[in-house]
Amino acid sequence: MRTSRSRLLLIAGALLMLVACNGKSKDDSTVLATVNGTPITNNMFRAYVRTLAGGRDVKLTEQQHQQVLDRLIDMTVLAQEAEKTGLDKDSKVAAELLVQHEGLLAQSLVRDYLDKHPVTDADVKAEYAERTKNMPSEEYHARHILVSSEKLAKNIIAQLNKGADFAKLAKKYSSDGSKRQGGDLGWFSPDQMVPEFSKAVEQLKKGQYTRTPVHTQFGWHVIKLEGTRAAPTPSLDSARQEIENELKGKHVEAYVKGLRDTAKVNIPTPAAGSSAAAAKAAPAPQPADKGGK
Repeated sequence: MRTSRSRLLLIAGALLMLVACNGKSKDDSTVLATVNGTPITNNMFRAYVRTLAGGRDVKLTEQQHQQVLDRLIDMTVLAQEAEKTGLDKDSKVAAELLVQHEGLLAQSLVRDYLDKHPVTDADVKAEYAERTKNMPSEEYHARHILVSSEKLAKNIIAQLNKGADFAKLAKKYSSDGSKRQGGDLGWFSPDQMVPEFSKAVEQLKKGQYTRTPVHTQFGWHVIKLEGTRAAPTPSLDSARQEIENELKGKHVEAYVKGLRDTAKVNIPTPAAGSSAAAAKAAPAPQPADKGGK
């Protein structure tokens, strides 16, 4: 007897975890149990085990095997009863089943595509070389004092010119979270900061502070350079997995885009008066006037 489509769809959501599995099990249609004439095959059993084990193939003891089989039988019994009561025809349930079904097929296609178009070691090495070529050569250790006005920033610089302690001024005036550490930002590379800030830091020597306020999107900064060091370059081995994952993502993105570009996609325009059309036409909410007007 054929396994019912609705029951297969019911467990499709769980099967989505299969994409995380690295191994491929052999096709095994051995019947482990039947429920009202519907077979539960070893393939289905192993698929269910992988969902319980986070996508991994694991070996089970006899006791564990029986426990999992019992759960799978229970799920099958419940699915069959749901069909008898017509739940599979409920619009919400049907929609969820369809999404799970489509999702499983999509994930399976992505896995198949990556199997046939793997990221090669040469791809990883080329990407690594490109990244390390553009990496900053130096890191900086700096403190800053962030305030809301240029006037106050100039006042702070004047106090520094008279010998005031930078860390104490940061704790007194700075408006950001680093004030508790005396404005200490720790070590950072230039690309971690906004351009105006990084440019100002790069022009300082150890122990120097900016003689004019530095303006960024966050406010006005007074910056002191505590030191510099050579930026460490990550090894290929340490960066390999991250690079490989990103390249896989790019490959899949390009593949999906190609399919999408050749697909006939039609998105109907919401009818006038519908909630979707009204929401689209409604003006965006405006922020409250902070001045109280």
